[in-house]
Amino acid sequence: MGRRRKAGKYPYDYTDGDDRRFADSGAAGTLRVLHGPGPGMGVTEGVLCRVEVLATDGRTLDEAAAGRFGKEHRLHGTAPGERVTVMVWGRYAADDGCACGAADCDSVLDELATTRDVVLTGDLGDVLRFGVGPAWDQVIAIDTGNLAPVASDPAACRWGAGVRLRGARTAGQP
Repeated sequence: MGRRRKAGKYPYDYTDGDDRRFADSGAAGTLRVLHGPGPGMGVTEGVLCRVEVLATDGRTLDEAAAGRFGKEHRLHGTAPGERVTVMVWGRYAADDGCACGAADCDSVLDELATTRDVVLTGDLGDVLRFGVGPAWDQVIAIDTGNLAPVASDPAACRWGAGVRLRGARTAGQP
């Protein structure tokens, strides 16, 4: 078994062996649903997120949703250089508004969506994160190890939902 990388540097906690197995898996990239902020990416605490990956011909390559603890999806049937479209939908499920207690609370209860055209590189060092929600920047900071996961809990005014793609870059970027 390979050694775990230093915590915080690679929050997804892959081993060198995992990366070697990926290279032989026939996938050009991976995706993981991100949501929060909160105590763990498998604990949704009201944040709903759905991700779809489409091939250029419109076929669905993968679908994922928040709530599967630590689920990293390999994009099987893809090859380096292939373009895909990744769509993210997210919202906060609260019927009674926000419970954060802040006087200047600005709840966001509508479903938000974003789409990105992506080129799969096959290089797991190429990491792309994107998403929606008023606290998406906090979710990124937790995923990159720059913010403690327990720093805050999601609320109707403070939530984020999105995706981390490894082996991918935004189409049109070198």
